[in-house]
Amino acid sequence: MQVASIFNALGSRVELFQAGPRILPTEDEDVSAAVAAAFRDSGIVVRENFGNIESFEKTPRGVRMVFAKNGARDSAEAALAVVTIGWVADTAKLNLPAAGVETSSRGCVRVDPYLRTSAQHVFAAGDITGRLMLVPQAINDGFVAGTNAVRGATTTLGDQVSPIGSFTDPEYAQVGLTEAQARQAHDVVVAVVRFDETTRTIIDGRTAGFCKLIADRGTARILGCHVVGERAVDIVQAVAIAMTGGLRVDELAGIPLSFPTYAGMIGRAAYRAATQLGRELEWRSQEGEG
Repeated sequence: MQVASIFNALGSRVELFQAGPRILPTEDEDVSAAVAAAFRDSGIVVRENFGNIESFEKTPRGVRMVFAKNGARDSAEAALAVVTIGWVADTAKLNLPAAGVETSSRGCVRVDPYLRTSAQHVFAAGDITGRLMLVPQAINDGFVAGTNAVRGATTTLGDQVSPIGSFTDPEYAQVGLTEAQARQAHDVVVAVVRFDETTRTIIDGRTAGFCKLIADRGTARILGCHVVGERAVDIVQAVAIAMTGGLRVDELAGIPLSFPTYAGMIGRAAYRAATQLGRELEWRSQEGEG
Protein backbone atom coordinates (compact mmCIF):
# COMPACT_ATOMS: atom_id res chain seq x y z
CA MET A 1 0.00 0.00 0.00
CA GLN A 2 2.83 2.37 0.83
CA VAL A 3 4.62 1.57 -2.42
CA ALA A 4 1.43 2.19 -4.41
CA SER A 5 0.85 5.47 -2.60
CA ILE A 6 4.43 6.66 -3.16
CA PHE A 7 4.48 5.81 -6.88
CA ASN A 8 1.13 7.55 -7.30
CA ALA A 9 2.42 10.67 -5.55
CA LEU A 10 5.42 10.73 -7.91
CA GLY A 11 3.09 10.79 -10.91
CA SER A 12 3.03 7.15 -11.98
CA ARG A 13 -0.17 5.48 -13.11
CA VAL A 14 -0.89 2.80 -10.54
CA GLU A 15 -3.18 -0.23 -10.57
CA LEU A 16 -3.58 -1.98 -7.23
CA PHE A 17 -4.79 -5.60 -7.26
CA GLN A 18 -6.11 -7.30 -4.13
CA ALA A 19 -7.01 -10.98 -4.28
CA GLY A 20 -9.33 -10.75 -1.28
CA PRO A 21 -12.63 -8.89 -1.03
CA ARG A 22 -11.02 -5.72 0.35
CA ILE A 23 -7.64 -4.05 0.61
CA LEU A 24 -6.07 -3.94 4.08
CA PRO A 25 -7.87 -7.11 5.23
CA THR A 26 -6.35 -6.91 8.73
CA GLU A 27 -7.64 -3.38 9.31
CA ASP A 28 -11.08 -2.31 10.48
CA GLU A 29 -13.55 -2.58 7.60
CA ASP A 30 -14.32 1.14 7.68
CA VAL A 31 -10.59 1.86 7.36
CA SER A 32 -10.30 -0.41 4.33
CA ALA A 33 -13.27 1.28 2.66
CA ALA A 34 -12.00 4.79 3.40
CA VAL A 35 -8.46 4.13 2.13
CA ALA A 36 -9.79 2.41 -1.01
CA ALA A 37 -12.05 5.38 -1.71
CA ALA A 38 -9.20 7.85 -1.14
CA PHE A 39 -6.88 5.89 -3.40
CA ARG A 40 -9.47 5.83 -6.16
CA ASP A 41 -10.06 9.57 -5.77
CA SER A 42 -6.31 10.13 -6.15
CA GLY A 43 -6.27 8.23 -9.45
CA ILE A 44 -5.16 4.77 -8.33
CA VAL A 45 -7.13 1.95 -9.94
CA VAL A 46 -8.10 -0.39 -7.09
CA ARG A 47 -9.27 -3.85 -8.14
CA GLU A 48 -10.41 -6.00 -5.23
CA ASN A 49 -11.39 -9.67 -5.46
CA PHE A 50 -9.93 -9.73 -8.97
CA GLY A 51 -9.44 -13.50 -9.23
CA ASN A 52 -6.20 -15.46 -9.60
CA ILE A 53 -2.93 -14.59 -11.31
CA GLU A 54 -2.12 -17.06 -14.08
CA SER A 55 1.18 -15.69 -15.35
CA PHE A 56 3.55 -12.78 -15.86
CA GLU A 57 4.87 -12.16 -19.36
CA LYS A 58 7.57 -9.85 -20.67
CA THR A 59 6.48 -7.14 -23.08
CA PRO A 60 8.50 -4.60 -25.08
CA ARG A 61 7.60 -1.96 -22.49
CA GLY A 62 7.65 -4.02 -19.31
CA VAL A 63 5.39 -6.78 -18.06
CA ARG A 64 1.91 -8.17 -18.59
CA MET A 65 -0.03 -9.85 -15.80
CA VAL A 66 -2.62 -12.39 -16.90
CA PHE A 67 -5.38 -13.21 -14.44
CA ALA A 68 -8.74 -14.94 -14.45
CA LYS A 69 -11.99 -14.95 -12.51
CA ASN A 70 -14.93 -17.29 -12.97
CA GLY A 71 -13.50 -18.54 -16.24
CA ALA A 72 -13.00 -15.07 -17.73
CA ARG A 73 -9.39 -14.10 -18.50
CA ASP A 74 -8.05 -10.56 -18.42
CA SER A 75 -4.69 -8.82 -18.32
CA ALA A 76 -2.96 -5.65 -17.19
CA GLU A 77 0.28 -4.16 -18.52
CA ALA A 78 2.82 -2.01 -16.73
CA ALA A 79 6.43 -0.90 -16.80
CA LEU A 80 6.93 -2.51 -13.40
CA ALA A 81 5.09 -5.11 -11.32
CA VAL A 82 5.49 -5.09 -7.54
CA VAL A 83 4.29 -8.33 -5.96
CA THR A 84 3.65 -8.58 -2.22
CA ILE A 85 3.14 -12.16 -1.09
CA GLY A 86 4.45 -12.05 2.47
CA TRP A 87 7.80 -12.03 4.22
CA VAL A 88 10.44 -14.72 4.47
CA ALA A 89 13.36 -14.68 6.89
CA ASP A 90 16.91 -14.63 5.54
CA THR A 91 18.12 -17.44 7.79
CA ALA A 92 19.17 -20.15 5.35
CA LYS A 93 22.90 -19.36 5.67
CA LEU A 94 22.90 -19.30 9.48
CA ASN A 95 22.93 -23.11 9.71
CA LEU A 96 20.45 -22.94 12.58
CA PRO A 97 19.76 -26.71 12.63
CA ALA A 98 23.35 -27.24 13.78
CA ALA A 99 22.48 -25.31 16.94
CA GLY A 100 19.13 -27.04 17.34
CA VAL A 101 17.16 -23.91 16.48
CA GLU A 102 13.90 -24.67 14.70
CA THR A 103 12.38 -22.43 12.02
CA SER A 104 8.99 -22.11 10.37
CA SER A 105 8.19 -22.80 6.74
CA ARG A 106 9.10 -19.18 6.00
CA GLY A 107 12.45 -19.45 7.74
CA CYS A 108 11.38 -17.52 10.84
CA VAL A 109 12.86 -18.61 14.17
CA ARG A 110 10.30 -20.24 16.46
CA VAL A 111 10.21 -18.76 19.97
CA ASP A 112 8.19 -19.21 23.15
CA PRO A 113 6.70 -16.36 25.26
CA TYR A 114 10.19 -15.76 26.71
CA LEU A 115 11.60 -15.42 23.17
CA ARG A 116 13.55 -18.62 23.81
CA THR A 117 14.16 -20.81 20.78
CA SER A 118 14.03 -24.59 20.66
CA ALA A 119 17.67 -24.44 21.81
CA GLN A 120 17.23 -23.50 25.47
CA HIS A 121 20.34 -21.28 25.60
CA VAL A 122 19.49 -19.32 22.41
CA PHE A 123 17.04 -16.41 22.31
CA ALA A 124 15.79 -14.48 19.29
CA ALA A 125 14.29 -11.02 18.83
CA GLY A 126 12.86 -8.81 16.13
CA ASP A 127 11.84 -9.53 12.55
CA ILE A 128 13.58 -12.90 12.50
CA THR A 129 10.82 -14.30 14.74
CA GLY A 130 8.11 -13.44 12.19
CA ARG A 131 6.01 -11.59 14.77
CA LEU A 132 5.17 -7.90 14.36
CA MET A 133 7.89 -6.71 12.01
CA LEU A 134 8.14 -3.19 13.35
CA VAL A 135 11.01 -1.26 14.93
CA PRO A 136 9.40 -0.46 18.33
CA GLN A 137 8.28 -4.06 18.83
CA ALA A 138 11.75 -5.30 17.82
CA ILE A 139 13.31 -3.02 20.45
CA ASN A 140 11.00 -4.48 23.10
CA ASP A 141 11.86 -7.97 21.88
CA GLY A 142 15.56 -7.19 22.24
CA PHE A 143 15.11 -6.07 25.84
CA VAL A 144 13.13 -9.20 26.76
CA ALA A 145 15.41 -11.62 24.91
CA GLY A 146 18.58 -9.99 26.25
CA THR A 147 17.29 -9.92 29.81
CA ASN A 148 16.23 -13.56 29.70
CA ALA A 149 19.50 -14.65 28.10
CA VAL A 150 21.49 -13.08 30.94
CA ARG A 151 19.22 -13.51 33.97
CA GLY A 152 17.24 -16.59 33.03
CA ALA A 153 13.81 -16.93 31.45
CA THR A 154 11.72 -14.81 33.81
CA THR A 155 10.30 -12.05 31.58
CA THR A 156 7.62 -12.47 28.94
CA LEU A 157 6.27 -10.08 26.35
CA GLY A 158 2.78 -10.27 27.85
CA ASP A 159 -0.25 -8.74 26.18
CA GLN A 160 1.36 -5.66 24.70
CA VAL A 161 -0.60 -2.75 23.36
CA SER A 162 0.95 -2.38 19.91
CA PRO A 163 -0.09 0.58 17.77
CA ILE A 164 0.45 -0.02 14.06
CA GLY A 165 0.29 2.51 11.25
CA SER A 166 1.17 3.06 7.63
CA PHE A 167 2.45 6.22 5.99
CA THR A 168 0.30 6.11 2.92
CA ASP A 169 -1.71 9.07 1.63
CA PRO A 170 -3.96 9.14 3.54
CA GLU A 171 -2.33 7.65 6.60
CA TYR A 172 -4.11 4.91 8.48
CA ALA A 173 -3.39 3.43 11.90
CA GLN A 174 -4.83 1.12 14.51
CA VAL A 175 -4.42 -0.16 18.03
CA GLY A 176 -6.36 -2.92 19.74
CA LEU A 177 -9.36 -4.72 18.30
CA THR A 178 -11.25 -3.93 15.12
CA GLU A 179 -14.97 -3.30 15.52
CA ALA A 180 -15.79 -6.76 14.16
CA GLN A 181 -13.33 -8.44 16.53
CA ALA A 182 -14.61 -6.46 19.49
CA ARG A 183 -18.24 -7.37 18.81
CA GLN A 184 -17.37 -11.07 18.85
CA ALA A 185 -16.30 -10.96 22.50
CA HIS A 186 -17.76 -7.78 23.98
CA ASP A 187 -20.87 -5.63 24.21
CA VAL A 188 -19.41 -2.50 22.66
CA VAL A 189 -20.04 1.16 22.03
CA VAL A 190 -18.50 2.83 18.99
CA ALA A 191 -17.85 6.54 18.68
CA VAL A 192 -16.74 8.16 15.42
CA VAL A 193 -15.39 11.68 14.92
CA ARG A 194 -15.00 12.84 11.32
CA PHE A 195 -12.05 14.98 10.35
CA ASP A 196 -14.36 17.57 8.80
CA GLU A 197 -15.84 18.42 12.21
CA THR A 198 -12.66 19.23 14.16
CA THR A 199 -10.97 22.61 14.24
CA ARG A 200 -7.34 21.78 13.46
CA THR A 201 -8.18 19.59 10.48
CA ILE A 202 -10.37 22.36 9.08
CA ILE A 203 -7.62 24.94 9.62
CA ASP A 204 -5.09 22.75 7.79
CA GLY A 205 -7.54 21.77 5.07
CA ARG A 206 -7.14 18.08 5.96
CA THR A 207 -10.78 17.22 6.40
CA ALA A 208 -10.81 13.71 4.87
CA GLY A 209 -10.83 10.91 7.39
CA PHE A 210 -12.19 9.79 10.72
CA CYS A 211 -11.28 8.58 14.20
CA LYS A 212 -13.16 5.55 15.54
CA LEU A 213 -13.01 4.64 19.23
CA ILE A 214 -14.33 1.28 20.47
CA ALA A 215 -15.10 0.65 24.15
CA ASP A 216 -16.57 -2.11 26.29
CA ARG A 217 -20.06 -1.21 27.49
CA GLY A 218 -19.67 -2.87 30.88
CA THR A 219 -16.27 -1.54 31.91
CA ALA A 220 -15.92 1.54 29.66
CA ARG A 221 -12.38 0.38 28.88
CA ILE A 222 -11.00 1.21 25.45
CA LEU A 223 -10.82 -1.85 23.20
CA GLY A 224 -9.52 -0.28 20.02
CA CYS A 225 -8.98 2.83 17.96
CA HIS A 226 -8.83 3.21 14.17
CA VAL A 227 -7.92 6.36 12.30
CA VAL A 228 -7.71 7.34 8.65
CA GLY A 229 -6.38 10.76 7.72
CA GLU A 230 -3.64 13.29 8.41
CA ARG A 231 -1.41 12.29 11.36
CA ALA A 232 -3.38 9.10 11.92
CA VAL A 233 -0.30 7.33 13.26
CA ASP A 234 0.36 10.07 15.84
CA ILE A 235 -3.26 10.09 17.00
CA VAL A 236 -3.30 6.35 17.60
CA GLN A 237 -0.10 6.56 19.67
CA ALA A 238 -1.95 8.64 22.25
CA VAL A 239 -4.79 6.13 22.46
CA ALA A 240 -2.27 3.32 22.90
CA ILE A 241 -0.91 5.13 25.96
CA ALA A 242 -4.43 5.49 27.36
CA MET A 243 -5.11 1.79 26.79
CA THR A 244 -1.85 0.80 28.46
CA GLY A 245 -2.81 2.93 31.44
CA GLY A 246 -6.23 1.27 31.63
CA LEU A 247 -8.16 4.54 31.24
CA ARG A 248 -11.93 4.42 30.85
CA VAL A 249 -13.42 6.53 28.08
CA ASP A 250 -14.92 8.95 30.61
CA GLU A 251 -11.50 9.39 32.21
CA LEU A 252 -9.94 10.03 28.81
CA ALA A 253 -12.72 12.49 27.97
CA GLY A 254 -11.90 14.46 31.12
CA ILE A 255 -8.28 15.13 30.12
CA PRO A 256 -7.96 18.73 28.82
CA LEU A 257 -6.04 18.02 25.62
CA SER A 258 -4.47 20.98 23.85
CA PHE A 259 -6.56 22.91 21.33
CA PRO A 260 -6.50 22.98 18.35
CA THR A 261 -4.63 19.74 17.73
CA TYR A 262 -5.15 16.54 15.80
CA ALA A 263 -4.91 14.50 18.98
CA GLY A 264 -7.68 16.62 20.44
CA MET A 265 -10.24 14.62 18.49
CA ILE A 266 -9.48 11.69 20.82
CA GLY A 267 -11.14 13.60 23.63
CA ARG A 268 -14.20 14.24 21.51
CA ALA A 269 -14.46 10.59 20.52
CA ALA A 270 -14.05 9.54 24.17
CA TYR A 271 -16.76 11.98 25.22
CA ARG A 272 -19.16 10.58 22.63
CA ALA A 273 -18.45 7.05 23.83
CA ALA A 274 -18.93 8.13 27.45
CA THR A 275 -22.24 9.74 26.51
CA GLN A 276 -23.48 6.44 25.09
CA LEU A 277 -22.52 4.81 28.39
CA GLY A 278 -24.33 7.42 30.48
CA ARG A 279 -21.08 8.49 32.12
CA GLU A 280 -21.01 12.08 30.87
CA LEU A 281 -23.02 13.43 33.82
CA GLU A 282 -20.42 12.28 36.31
CA TRP A 283 -17.69 13.97 34.26
CA ARG A 284 -19.67 17.19 33.99
CA SER A 285 -20.41 17.29 37.70
CA GLN A 286 -16.70 16.90 38.49
CA GLU A 287 -15.91 19.69 36.05
CA GLY A 288 -18.50 21.94 37.68
CA GLU A 289 -17.15 21.29 41.16
CA GLY A 290 -13.78 22.61 40.08
